[in-house]
Amino acid sequence: MKAPALAVVAVALLAASFPVQSPDGVPVDKPFPAGGKITMKLAAGDYDITGRSDQKIRVAWHIDRPEEASRVKAEAEIKGTTAVIATTGVKSGIHFTIDVPARSDIDIELSAGDLRVRGIEGSKKIDSWAGDVSIDVGKPEQYRDVEASVRAGDLSARPFNVMKGGLLRSFSWTGQGPYSLHVKLFAGDLTLR
Repeated sequence: MKAPALAVVAVALLAASFPVQSPDGVPVDKPFPAGGKITMKLAAGDYDITGRSDQKIRVAWHIDRPEEASRVKAEAEIKGTTAVIATTGVKSGIHFTIDVPARSDIDIELSAGDLRVRGIEGSKKIDSWAGDVSIDVGKPEQYRDVEASVRAGDLSARPFNVMKGGLLRSFSWTGQGPYSLHVKLFAGDLTLR
């Protein structure tokens, strides 16, 4: 065997010994009825949480550094009309997408990262330490009580005619709807659309 052929075989053997890790995780995909309550305990990362017409929960992720993919986990535990979604991972460079039934009540705890919530009709409770949070709230008349606060950052809630910036910003609002909206953000910008 000639030297170039040996080099090709050596490279092929090395590649087989050290498989390339995919930057995309295997999605969690489970049936879940509309109208249930979903609790999310989320590790640091960027999250897009979207209401869909499907009656299921789907969690997928993508990581910027594929070599760290083995450190990322996503789980969804379902018990009747309640679900608990939990993620673990690296400190940065991870992007999650979570799809839930459009009619769901959600309770989210996020350690840090940007969070976008859209297309979900129901009660929403969100606690985040740091990052920008954006929530599509729908029509204000869907809510009976709204409380939102930011310790350091801007608070924009156009559906409720509120715009505040700086430190220790908050507002409360009451209405006649069936849902509640409670959002606490320590540092970052909070936008209710």
